[in-house]
Amino acid sequence: MPKPELHLLVCTNERPIAGPRPSCSPSGGLVLYQRLKDLVRERGLKDRVLVTRTGCLRHCSRGPVVAIWPGNLWCGQVGEPDAEVLLEAALRGETPAHLEMPPGPWE
Repeated sequence: MPKPELHLLVCTNERPIAGPRPSCSPSGGLVLYQRLKDLVRERGLKDRVLVTRTGCLRHCSRGPVVAIWPGNLWCGQVGEPDAEVLLEAALRGETPAHLEMPPGPWE
């Protein structure tokens, strides 16, 4: 694979359900990750776009969370139905307004 132009980091962290903070995998992070991988493959973007599962991205209450590089763009509460819109925006170096991470403290 050549050096990717775009890197989507998808939180798939999973904590115990009774834990003090939520986590992205039970909120749909793993499903989102798989959908983004499928879209990249279906669209023939495997040489341009890398989708990677990550551990905690430190915005647990806003999960699932996706960080986009380059650009240092952050999206929160991203669901599987948002995958196509997110990918299209990321290819343009943007984040969809409804998914843009609001300012606030890191958790």
